[in-house]
Amino acid sequence: METRIVPQTEMAAFVGELMKTARVMAPVRRDGVGYFEWLESADQLDATCVVPRSSPKAALLPRCETLFGWRLEKGEQRIVPPPEPIPQILFGLHPCDVRAIATLDAVFASDPSPDRLYLARRAVTTVIGRGSLADPATAFFRELGVDPMDNGGCDLFLAPLDPDRHVLEIISDKGRALLPACERFPKADDRALALLADLRKSSAAKTEANPGLEQLAAKLAGMFESDLWSRIHEHCAGCGVCAFLCPTCHCFDIQEEQRGDRGARVRVWDTCQFGLFTRHASGHNPRTSQKERLRQRIMHKFSYGIEKFKVPFCVGCGRCVGCCPANNDLRAILRTIRETPSE
Repeated sequence: METRIVPQTEMAAFVGELMKTARVMAPVRRDGVGYFEWLESADQLDATCVVPRSSPKAALLPRCETLFGWRLEKGEQRIVPPPEPIPQILFGLHPCDVRAIATLDAVFASDPSPDRLYLARRAVTTVIGRGSLADPATAFFRELGVDPMDNGGCDLFLAPLDPDRHVLEIISDKGRALLPACERFPKADDRALALLADLRKSSAAKTEANPGLEQLAAKLAGMFESDLWSRIHEHCAGCGVCAFLCPTCHCFDIQEEQRGDRGARVRVWDTCQFGLFTRHASGHNPRTSQKERLRQRIMHKFSYGIEKFKVPFCVGCGRCVGCCPANNDLRAILRTIRETPSE
């Protein structure tokens, strides 16, 4: 694996070179808050943001996307396919966000109905991860087995040595295709690689090697009717901010839009935390209160996902913890579930 040394001061210039090859989504800062956004200029890059408030999910699953359009021509309906995806680079993803992409991949590539639009977009996406030496206050990814120095799932990875330098690891064929953008940086010497190995060893020692997620899933499977849900849902306002910031939540709604002789079928983000999400055309709703909706969220992330896809639908990024207006803390909910006697 080829490695280079990238100074922190050269990060924006590096992104500028990448922008010559593809559109780039990266952390930016607005009003003191970090977000993942499409860059218009490399100067927008915030190279200090570890886990931005928004996730890079929208690059692969847009908030609103046209599945197909249609128009009337001479009395006949013509189907208009969506445009082909263009090459894109996701830059500066924390390993928890990289793990989230692997979760989305598992869902949208699954049989019997793999999602053609998602997979086409994923095929032209290059992932550049970035490790961290300090964990955000609300994050709990280590508890779920996510090491912030892990380069798994990345095409390139920026591993920090200190606040001023990163080792750039060129991992995959997609990563090697970007070598021209990396040639300005010197190769990593043995001393830098030895330091990186020590930092990774230290980080791994602080990361839960056996997070017990299978046991948690099995326990939740027997708690569907537990009175626990009557207690922990009381703080939930059902606003859905947790789902829209979450890097793995992928619920959506399908809508039809029409203007004159043209129309489209579109997919838009939705969430199981909204009452309308499960309301039938008859008016019946199987989830009548926030108790059932919060239960669904926890079950989906820590039981159903593990049962069906062998991965949790939570990566411990902590976005929901930091942004919940009711201070509903997922870490506390998980502790309560673990401490509740099995029924």
